[in-house]
Amino acid sequence: MSAATRGCDRLRIVHQRGSTLIEGLLAIVIFSVGLIGLLMLMASTLVDSADAHYRSEASLLASDLVARMWNGDRSPAGLQQRFGNADTAEYRDWLQRVQAALPGTADATLAPQVTISAQREVTVRLNWRAPREEAAHRLVVHTQITD
Repeated sequence: MSAATRGCDRLRIVHQRGSTLIEGLLAIVIFSVGLIGLLMLMASTLVDSADAHYRSEASLLASDLVARMWNGDRSPAGLQQRFGNADTAEYRDWLQRVQAALPGTADATLAPQVTISAQREVTVRLNWRAPREEAAHRLVVHTQITD
């Protein structure tokens, strides 16, 4: 090997020093960005899962109230007497279940609303506010109780 060839080899080796370190750092950065994205996706999934849980609970509670209306006196006066007033035992029992299952329903602005028309059209409005959220969620169920 000539002296000129050895000089070129030595020059190549000098220019390649540190390239493995740069490649390693670049791999760590790419891996970190992917990991952060995965963690954000998991956090979003947890929030959506909690929202779905509360919506499911609200739907079950509204269906429960309508089922209670079907059992018993279904006349307009009977429905008003049993559920049109927040002081009745059946309504209070249902309200306690709502407050236990849905967060924020004890607040007067988010209290459940039940309206019963003379034609026995029933509207149930359930509102709740999930923990650490500012916006309230709402479920509205509208049905008619017939004979």
